[in-house]
Amino acid sequence: MSYLVGEWYQANILMGAAFVVAAIGVTSLGWWVLRGDSINRHGEAPGAEEEPAPGPAVSDEQAH
Repeated sequence: MSYLVGEWYQANILMGAAFVVAAIGVTSLGWWVLRGDSINRHGEAPGAEEEPAPGPAVSDEQAH
């Protein structure tokens, strides 16, 4: 059984690396989905289709 000691060491390193890669992938995918959801919700907001009127913005002090 002593010949398996070297294999367990390598397998432990490789499985740890696979777990890290999978965790990074899941985190990245979750970030990507939440980012897309945020973009979609911004587009569904009331008044999102309306464009601002052209010209300079008029402040309250200038209007009076």
